[in-house]
Amino acid sequence: MTVPAVLIGVDIVAADRLARAAARGGATFTRHLTTVAERDLSPGTATFSVKESFIKAVGGRPPGFTWHDFEAVREPPPGWTGELLDEAAAELTAATGLTLTGGAAYTLSGACRDAARLRLAGPVAGAARWGSGDGLLVSLAVVYVHRKDARCP
Repeated sequence: MTVPAVLIGVDIVAADRLARAAARGGATFTRHLTTVAERDLSPGTATFSVKESFIKAVGGRPPGFTWHDFEAVREPPPGWTGELLDEAAAELTAATGLTLTGGAAYTLSGACRDAARLRLAGPVAGAARWGSGDGLLVSLAVVYVHRKDARCP
């Protein structure tokens, strides 16, 4: 399989740390991290870790960054993206012992979309996988050039 240029980010965090932050922040924490449209699609408490992996993929938090720069969406990512995520998730599973069972496609907007476009020519989109166990939350994100008519061999 030939894979187009992609940006990859990984985040590993203590699950209890995120659970405490979510409990402390309540609805404000949720509104800060997620858009209304993605609340039923996102990975719940793992959202912070997933979006952190996207931040790492685009090279950090650019000026103008918001957590809403990444939004989970219903439509699936291209097939080759799933294959790439499967391969990278298998490597993370081997390294951490945790299986990445959750997943979603993401749109990128604002400052993070612009940062990704500087590194990848064209419109960008993303996809993520996540999993938890043994007190850890692991997430993996890929950002790629998104063309509706593009096919990857």
